[in-house]
Amino acid sequence: MTDSNPLVFYDISSPLKPRSYAPNPSKARLALSFKCVRFKSTWIDILDISNVRKELACPATRKLDDGSDFYTLPMLQDPDSSRVIGDSFDIANYLEGTFPDSGGRLFPPDSTRTGLDYESPNRDIVLYAPISSNQGSKNEAYARFNLHVDATFSAHVVLVGQYMPLNPNTAETVKALMCKRANLSSWDDISIKGEAREQLKTSFKVGLTSLAQLFMVHESGPYLEGKQANYADLIVGGWLNMLSVTMPEEEWKDFRTWHGGVFARLHDALQENYFECT
Repeated sequence: MTDSNPLVFYDISSPLKPRSYAPNPSKARLALSFKCVRFKSTWIDILDISNVRKELACPATRKLDDGSDFYTLPMLQDPDSSRVIGDSFDIANYLEGTFPDSGGRLFPPDSTRTGLDYESPNRDIVLYAPISSNQGSKNEAYARFNLHVDATFSAHVVLVGQYMPLNPNTAETVKALMCKRANLSSWDDISIKGEAREQLKTSFKVGLTSLAQLFMVHESGPYLEGKQANYADLIVGGWLNMLSVTMPEEEWKDFRTWHGGVFARLHDALQENYFECT
């Protein structure tokens, strides 16, 4: 990789571009910036993801609940090695292994491992696209943390599903595809309103309690280990980025007050220090 031949990062396109909104691409984008690695973004419509992955010989890393391949993003292509990595956690491991002396340490050897034993209250959730466990990979404690954080947020992601910034020219086809994948009869099924929405927000706030407490261990904050971020912070930050983009404005403002504002402080620090859309 050189300045004239940077890494290529494949992200989901939207009317917000250049802007990530999905959680896993957001995690990878944060990791790239954290490592101070030069990259350029290639924006892919949801309907084109499967073809692009196949063209790059990058197999799906997840399955849908019917056993079929779930082609999704992010992907990272390294022009120097011709490697293509198609999973956000694998991307973090690749960056740490390939550029150990660039930027910060995603998996610091002197880590206090604060929060890595987190267990989600929603760990038994059943999803149409089961979460990747990355079991047996390098830095497995972080992979486990990733799994549990994904479970907590995925259990409540229906709060923002209807607000995803889809491209207008393909939005209806994408909605139909997502309904098919999720075994829904209509896009309206993910539109949660009124008292049901208030109850789900209350459940989300309660469900985040134990995770929020981990960010209070080191009072200096805003990261799990205080002043220094690691990949665990970026995992949570990827989900916070999605909420910041897709939650209705007043709900996002309210979310920022939850649990003493620990997630707001984490989000703001990561956005200021590490979130780049190149």
